[in-house]
Amino acid sequence: MAACSSGGLRRLLPRAFMLALSLLLLLQLLISMIVQRTSTGPGEQPVFTVINIKGAARPGESPRPAAVSTAGRVVRALENGPAALWAEEESARVGAYEEENELSSHQVTDRELVLQPWASGQPSFSAEVHRLTQLMTTPEVNCSRWLGSDGSWPVEEGLETLCLNYWTRANTCVAYSFSLDRKDAVFLDSMLSIGCEVHRFDPSRQLRQSGDYGLGSIQHHQAWLDWRRPRGHPHRGRLGSVPRRLVDIMDSLGHRTVDVLRANLESAEWRVLESWIEDGTLRKINQLILTVHLQWAGFEVGGAEVEVVRFWYSVLSALHKSGFRLAHSAYGHGHTVLRHELPDTHSSYSLSWVRTSKQL
Repeated sequence: MAACSSGGLRRLLPRAFMLALSLLLLLQLLISMIVQRTSTGPGEQPVFTVINIKGAARPGESPRPAAVSTAGRVVRALENGPAALWAEEESARVGAYEEENELSSHQVTDRELVLQPWASGQPSFSAEVHRLTQLMTTPEVNCSRWLGSDGSWPVEEGLETLCLNYWTRANTCVAYSFSLDRKDAVFLDSMLSIGCEVHRFDPSRQLRQSGDYGLGSIQHHQAWLDWRRPRGHPHRGRLGSVPRRLVDIMDSLGHRTVDVLRANLESAEWRVLESWIEDGTLRKINQLILTVHLQWAGFEVGGAEVEVVRFWYSVLSALHKSGFRLAHSAYGHGHTVLRHELPDTHSSYSLSWVRTSKQL
């Protein structure tokens, strides 16, 4: 019996081997057919699925779009108007800031913009617009001494002149002007008349070389403001044409403070101001002449319309917390706020802020 069992087992082994081999060949054939179906056609590149991990947006805030040249987008704002940029912004709600582990230690702070409570206790577009308008049109200090472009004072109150009531200039004076509209001539003359070191920033290719306004030289830079933290470390004394944060521009030029800063950033002002609040740069400015735009939300500002207006109000409120007080206000053309026509509100405001204390 044992001999019979052994002989039967020997006869079954070859059959089992052949069956296993057939199954393996069949499995290989099926795999090859699947691969052929999912492979690309002739001349095509393989298709990959890229999984990208981004930093989470803040509560109530839309994801931040991918980093695009701020200067380039601001130039397009002048060429195409706010409506075109609004559509561009709405279609680009992807991307994020650079990873936090790329930041140097002196760039990381614990400050964060605090959103103010709703004006009426609940979301209301009209209530938020009214509160914001009141803030921008109600001067908080009485400036009785204004510097004229020829160095004389007192002169008639104006946005392009310097309030001397809170002028804290020491031995040196530094003035910055960020302008694309070339309407800063009065400001530049005023700063030169009192012996300030004047720097003008304009990313356009029509940049003039070191100019002479009859009162002194102006240092021109083909650079622009950005609110994003840089990937690399800016070189001291070298600006180039790459958009930079104000703190990096100041470091490159060797300035610890800016006595007067004038800026018309064509709707980039909201994120720029927010970055100054968060990285502490706002405390390094003594007087601020700023144009704000309300036609559309602004670069990388997302959310519902009522949330956008509350964000604007929170940014300007942070200036107050930092020690700034509104000295003068003037409105621009138009009555459009976030594509709404509002007769009692204007599309832009030019605001002159003076620092009375350092609190933030």
